[in-house]
Amino acid sequence: MVVARSLPDPVDAVAARHPVGGPDPIDALAGRWAEVLAPGDPAVRGRLGPLLRRLAATLRAEPFWPLAARPIGAALLGSGLYEDRMSSVGPALEDVLPATLGLLRRDGPAALGPPGPEGPRRLLAALDELAAGFAGALRERALRDEHDLLQVRPSHDPDAERVLASGEIHYRTLYMQGPVGIGIGGLDGEVLDLNPALCRMFGLTGRPVLPRPLTDFVHPDDAAGFIESYHRLRAGDPDNLSVDVRLVRPDELVVWAHISGSLVHDDDGRPSHIIAVVQDISERQRLRSRLEQASSQDRLTRLPNRTVTEQRLRQAFTPGAARRVGLCALGVDGFKAINDGLGHQIGDQVLLAVAGRLQMAAGPHLVTRTGGDEFAVLVVDPSGLDEVCCLADRLLAVLASPFLVGGHGLNLSASIGVSEAATADACPEELMRAADVALSWAKAHGGGCRVVFDPERDAGEAARFALLAGMRGGIERGEFRLAFQPLVRLTDQRVRGVEALVRWQHPEQGLVGPGRFIELAERSGAIVPLGHWVLAEACRSAAAWWSELGPQTPYVSVNVSPVQLTEPGWVREVTGVLGETGLPPDRLQLEITEQAVLRDEPAVLDGLAALRAAGVRLALDDFGTGYSSLAWLRRLPVHALKIDGSFIDGLRHPAADPVDESIVRALVEMAHALGLEVTAEWVETGVQAHRLARLGCDLGQGRWFGDAGPAEWVPELWRRTIG
Repeated sequence: MVVARSLPDPVDAVAARHPVGGPDPIDALAGRWAEVLAPGDPAVRGRLGPLLRRLAATLRAEPFWPLAARPIGAALLGSGLYEDRMSSVGPALEDVLPATLGLLRRDGPAALGPPGPEGPRRLLAALDELAAGFAGALRERALRDEHDLLQVRPSHDPDAERVLASGEIHYRTLYMQGPVGIGIGGLDGEVLDLNPALCRMFGLTGRPVLPRPLTDFVHPDDAAGFIESYHRLRAGDPDNLSVDVRLVRPDELVVWAHISGSLVHDDDGRPSHIIAVVQDISERQRLRSRLEQASSQDRLTRLPNRTVTEQRLRQAFTPGAARRVGLCALGVDGFKAINDGLGHQIGDQVLLAVAGRLQMAAGPHLVTRTGGDEFAVLVVDPSGLDEVCCLADRLLAVLASPFLVGGHGLNLSASIGVSEAATADACPEELMRAADVALSWAKAHGGGCRVVFDPERDAGEAARFALLAGMRGGIERGEFRLAFQPLVRLTDQRVRGVEALVRWQHPEQGLVGPGRFIELAERSGAIVPLGHWVLAEACRSAAAWWSELGPQTPYVSVNVSPVQLTEPGWVREVTGVLGETGLPPDRLQLEITEQAVLRDEPAVLDGLAALRAAGVRLALDDFGTGYSSLAWLRRLPVHALKIDGSFIDGLRHPAADPVDESIVRALVEMAHALGLEVTAEWVETGVQAHRLARLGCDLGQGRWFGDAGPAEWVPELWRRTIG
């Protein structure tokens, strides 16, 4: 459930816009809304007015955060307007949302939103979230009703109407007037009755001719499994059963439904009949299908993505699956020049054409897109390395023919890294790493060739494995250290925050920087305990600064791995550490990357929204190096952007790189338009710092402002910059 951030007082906001005695358009809109939902009931207007004022405050808040409208949608359902109105004048419960959205889309901009073109855009975004909040509350309510219904045990009577009449008043109300579909079935598999909500689900305007065999309503492909479940329920093993099944309406449309069945006994304890609560989960199934597809399929080429490559590799290495596995990692040479020279649209068409040729040349082998211009071909159970090399040569040959894309004739080449091993002697991660390393060697040779991974050439990897083997033990033995690098405001050189940087005091290799072990930690899963240690230690240090320096103490910024973001309970972990250390939430900033969000976007966004609502600062790290769209960026609940240092490097000399300067200016202006703070990384000269300040950048980080130091160093550093 998304938690909205705190809002300004809506009453104060409205009073500022409408002086005492003046007309209040929100009251007028509440009156029109009340006439739509409950004609003739003057009390309804008084309940709707506060909801509209909350919505107005959300629309005018800076920065604008549309997810704050979700609780308003939930409050609409929970306001009491519909608890006792199921049979009164006005729209049915399922029609409340369309009627509300239609009215607010038409009349809302003039009464609620900020003036100008921004108002209608904000309103549409907020209404989408309001609808989501209403639907979520309706779903929770339906689940509660379902639970209540399945607890009822009315007396047995073979006549469905008398069965209903013998039930409790609450049971009859839920059956006849509730939004939940309910059916009554006999022990012989006949449908005895459907309530009005279930009739509407089937597209029926009236009660069908009953009884009828229940199999008349079930999709043929699901019939066998459903009948088996029904027989088990009838036999009392168990008394309650839940299944997802496809139902077929009389108009032949298919409805995905979640059915919760309960065996009802008569007063003598004998099975009497079955009550089934039926929920339409078609939209949930469609959403699940889209999410599953998005998580495993490349958006552009529709090829399987890197996740599928990793899954298939792991499957091939399971005992008995394959004796040998080969992998070709392929990168299109010079693809950046195509994007830069001809535009991303032509670049996308090139990638589509490359994907098609690779699929034809690879035959039965799995082809995936693993990155921007990179692909992989997986060979399961090859006869040996020669077979994988022959496939790589075939891939190079098929890409050597000229491409005609968008009226442009293009000659492309590719680089391929080849790895092949016996499954008994290797692991999936190392096989993929070996192919990636060989690909980098092929590119270093100038491209247009394949290179086979050579263990001797990669002898330096032995040190990597030694680090990996000792990492978890190193955490437990307290071998890791934190150093803190200042984040400095460019206008007055004051320290605003510090970034926590982890170091490993290795007992044999000395002080090891994060570049040598973070990637290993992420691949092995050790990043989870390491990340927890970094977060807890950074918060403990920051809490000590806060206790010494007060509210103006620098915040501490902590990097978060993509692996951590998708860990169950990660949000609770952050809030728990804050509670244990006593650090105020606004003194903690979490740095995330674009790829971390894209890894599991819905779950990650919900978690970030909850942290923002709790007061934690959020920053998007390495901004400018990914593929984020402006629309995507607006959805992120972040406070700040950190511009990647590769763009800052061109500003270090007196004659700045004009391209880098233009990029930085554009990024700063875009971030400020979204109400975000901007930090520049890799600031190493005074020229860079001065130029960034002139471009409007807020904070700088880098050696020009000082190297990272111990926690004890931070308070004195802060004091030196406030004078």
